[in-house]
Amino acid sequence: MSNIAHWKRPVKEGLLSGGIIQEVLSSSWIEGLCREARYSWRQSFWSPTLTVLAFLLQVLDGSKTLRSAVAILLTQLAIQERTDLPSADPTAFCQARRRFPREAMRSLLGHVAGQMRDLVQQTTSWRGCRVWVVDGSNVSMPDTPDLQRAFPQHCQKAGCGFPIAQFVALFCWTTGAILDVAIDTLRPHEITLFRNRWHHFQAGDVVLADRAYCNYVDMARLQQLGVNSVFRLHQRRCCDFRRVKRLGYDDGRVLWPRPHSWWPSMGIDQETFETLPPTLAIRLIRMTNAPRGFRSRTVVVATTLLDPIQYPADEIRRLYRDRWTAELNFRSLKTQLGMDMLHGKSRDVVLKEIIMHLLAYNLIRLLMWEAARQHGRDLHRLSLAGTLHRIRFIFPRLLLQPSRANLSGAKLFQQLLAWIAADPIPHRPDRIEPRRVKRRPKTYSRLTKPRDFYRRRTVGADRDAR
Repeated sequence: MSNIAHWKRPVKEGLLSGGIIQEVLSSSWIEGLCREARYSWRQSFWSPTLTVLAFLLQVLDGSKTLRSAVAILLTQLAIQERTDLPSADPTAFCQARRRFPREAMRSLLGHVAGQMRDLVQQTTSWRGCRVWVVDGSNVSMPDTPDLQRAFPQHCQKAGCGFPIAQFVALFCWTTGAILDVAIDTLRPHEITLFRNRWHHFQAGDVVLADRAYCNYVDMARLQQLGVNSVFRLHQRRCCDFRRVKRLGYDDGRVLWPRPHSWWPSMGIDQETFETLPPTLAIRLIRMTNAPRGFRSRTVVVATTLLDPIQYPADEIRRLYRDRWTAELNFRSLKTQLGMDMLHGKSRDVVLKEIIMHLLAYNLIRLLMWEAARQHGRDLHRLSLAGTLHRIRFIFPRLLLQPSRANLSGAKLFQQLLAWIAADPIPHRPDRIEPRRVKRRPKTYSRLTKPRDFYRRRTVGADRDAR
């Protein structure tokens, strides 16, 4: 472009008329994070702010292409009758996205997550405790040599599988937002990635997870930090309620001894292992009579919340059932937002793509929180899919609003919140959805060898036919 000043003022003054979104995605904040990462950029159309916004448009759009993100952005500018539009070729945006520092993008995710964390008050927490739901999942990506080296595929022949990355996320039990995420290959265990995120926990917090995280070392170390845990009992641990100290019906207390010797697989050094207490008091709560259709009929929960008066057994049972919200959140990320299959061709772009999907997810959760607060709705009854469908159409219109249109943009934002609040999910306790598929798959055979093999065989068959 010949005159960059034509764009700088609208970007800085009229970005995102919605107040709560403007606070977390302000141009000054994004540029400040880039300066902290020591990133310098040219004075061009694709500034850091517009790069982030176009990236958000890309992950929110169903096609997930660079071309669609640029087209949506330029369409909004053309509607406002702005001149000197840049080229519709997405090459410049692709290069700006590649140059944008990943550290700044992760800091932006942490900033939005911090805003969500500050929304949790004493009245909205679980019995005065902040609860974090921990779980892991994985995503696939294009089969390129760079990605195969960075994220090797699992149990597949060369040329037949796809690179896979696993990640462990920390979900806020109250808001459903993601505080942080650890991304790695399939080689390390989820617990290893989970331990790298303990710096987010504070004394008095509660960690909620499945039985993969239930072990003496982690529960003892978390208790030393003042953090309590609510895990499902690991399948290798025996539980005999006839030998526990009875605290109530299907509720008892037991002492777990420290392992006899240290092993490197514990994930800690021997000196740290010696600092662990010789015994650990664990409270075991049994959950029976599960509704019809549940995979497990009997579940035993192990927790370090030992006081049966302050933390009744029924409250802990209900809390553990909320662990399934992590699975629902992953479904929203991978199915609704389309994060299941990424589109980046390099390791750096794939990591940025994951972070931007999480950022878009947190922004949706932020809108749902604001809608629930203003209209007096239950946050857990609002629809994330409905919010996503509406923000896909309204979010581009809130971009780059001129100063004279701030009032109309604010009204549109308030209307968006009203629509979100007016679309509650029906109350469906113990809902059963059998894992069955009605539509028949195509009758194509599976790819059991590299694609080049079939190409060469097809070319050879055509040559023989001639």
